[in-house]
Amino acid sequence: MTHAASRLTRFRNWLKTLYVRQFLRSVLLQAAMAMGVIEAIFLAERVPMIFRDVIHNHVSVLDTGLIFLLSAPQILDLALPLVLTVAVYRTVLTMRESRELLVLCASGQSPFSCMKPLGLVTVVALICSITSSGLINPAALYSQRLVLFNATYHYLITPSPQSQLFLSQKRTLYIPSRVAADHTQPTPTGHEALFIHEPVDKTHFRIIQAEGLHATGFAPEKLLAVNLSQMLSRIFTITDTSGAETPCCDDAQDNVTADKVYKALSLDDIIPFAPRDADGAELTLPELYFPNIKKIERPAATRLAMERLARALLCLLAPLVALVALSQTTQRNSALPLPAGCLLLMSCNVVTQWFMGFVIPHGVWVSTAAMLGCTALISGLLLLQLRATSSRLLLPQLFRA
Repeated sequence: MTHAASRLTRFRNWLKTLYVRQFLRSVLLQAAMAMGVIEAIFLAERVPMIFRDVIHNHVSVLDTGLIFLLSAPQILDLALPLVLTVAVYRTVLTMRESRELLVLCASGQSPFSCMKPLGLVTVVALICSITSSGLINPAALYSQRLVLFNATYHYLITPSPQSQLFLSQKRTLYIPSRVAADHTQPTPTGHEALFIHEPVDKTHFRIIQAEGLHATGFAPEKLLAVNLSQMLSRIFTITDTSGAETPCCDDAQDNVTADKVYKALSLDDIIPFAPRDADGAELTLPELYFPNIKKIERPAATRLAMERLARALLCLLAPLVALVALSQTTQRNSALPLPAGCLLLMSCNVVTQWFMGFVIPHGVWVSTAAMLGCTALISGLLLLQLRATSSRLLLPQLFRA
């Protein structure tokens, strides 16, 4: 316990070192600014799609803002390595050109020991990427879909001055314009006939018409309670001749009329809401590593898990790519190394995506080991390049030393 406390004290003292505090402050500030720009561009590009869903599902203004907020984590795992590359490059470039690295090396520190704060930044970025893509983003995607569903459900059970049409694979529901319920009237009355089309079996379907409608119920129960007034129900038979469906009315006993009817409709037949495990994108990283859900196949779960892991491992490569780009930065090509480094980082992502096609059939753990090995190999190549050009990391290159 004493040894652990001593190590913690040394770590705290190291964090209080002037160059460590300045380095971390500069990297975090520039990373936050770059991430804000990327998030703004991403959300601006998502505006048409979000407003299409907002209008289609009749979402309120507050829920629209919530949907924008829930869309933000989608780009975080891909943007974080690029943001880290830019922040590290600009920070170390400033330290090199202001001769801070030369002073640190003159005080007895090796060039690579001066870069120890990079290890802390890398670990924090790796944890943030895994947390975002493995936990936060799946929960945000499910919550976004839940907000849209609740808005549609509220619009369904609330009287509206506009006509409403709900189409699904099993049922068609047309609700004419309705007025809000009067205090002296228990149920609102529609001005036009309500129309419901629902299947009975493989050869019959039912048409329900009513003059009045009052919808109640709760979404978690998956049921919609409907009180109908002046209802008329007819059952039709589907006759299949030459592949076409031709409805014809059955006998009179299949026609039902009633002044008031209580009917429970399945909510999934009107506004379907798939469970969270129906889409692998909404599953967390632990659920993808240990898939006990039959709706998603193991190869698909492995691919989703490896895609998230590959983007997280880019955070390990980002500082090394930034240093390699810095070592190639001179007065003649000062504008080229940083974009080339970002392109190199994205190329690593493309290579890992191609590599996954060979290892995914062998299972999630073999794929994980292969991804770690591939990352270690690329890191080794970058370190060899840095070792060969270590002097360029210390000596100013944009101006005369």
